[in-house]
Amino acid sequence: MWIFIIILGFIFLGALLYWLLIITEGVYLGRRAVVWMYDLTAHKYDGIKEYDADAEELFVIRPLRYYLHHIPAPYILDVATGTGRLPWFLLQQPTFHGRVVGLDASAKMLSQAAAKLDGFHARAALVQGTAVPLPFPDNTFHAVTCLESLEFFPSDEAALRDMIRVLQPGGLLLVTRRRGWEAKTFFGRYHDTTQFEQLLQEMGCEQVETKAWQVDYDQVFARKPSTA
Repeated sequence: MWIFIIILGFIFLGALLYWLLIITEGVYLGRRAVVWMYDLTAHKYDGIKEYDADAEELFVIRPLRYYLHHIPAPYILDVATGTGRLPWFLLQQPTFHGRVVGLDASAKMLSQAAAKLDGFHARAALVQGTAVPLPFPDNTFHAVTCLESLEFFPSDEAALRDMIRVLQPGGLLLVTRRRGWEAKTFFGRYHDTTQFEQLLQEMGCEQVETKAWQVDYDQVFARKPSTA
């Protein structure tokens, strides 16, 4: 009987650790735990993610550029930029003439990003900082992006408000919404499609549109009102 209880205890402990450290990536342990985990894996992060260049161009870069086609040289902020995924793929485009700022709380992730973006130093800047508050003035950027990260912030709602704050009037917001069964284990943090769109609308966003993207994520596009 005791052996059975001990086995169940180990199974429960293993499941709890998997949820705390793998699925939710330490978010319920606090911001420092999240940053520590990303620092720990920074040197092999791109290998773990295995980004597909064609998929990134088709499903991330092309839609972003479509929404910004009327701006010759857009100024873009990528929140939780990590190893510089979005800036790197965007700056690879020969017809993109804008500038990108990548912000992340992890120094080691930014170190990886700096090496990757070395050839674009005149048009790419990296800033170590948190999503709340963002260290930028109001109405600064033509677009703000945040991919696969919102659910790992201390407050996704506070982060969204600050992203909208630093957008120029009429600016584009591109974020991702976690979906699937794992998303529902983010207790107190999960929003279904309708709830998430309503949240952005309540924050003043217009033209809110959700698009299916990955197995675990939707893309959500929105505009800050031009009269803001």
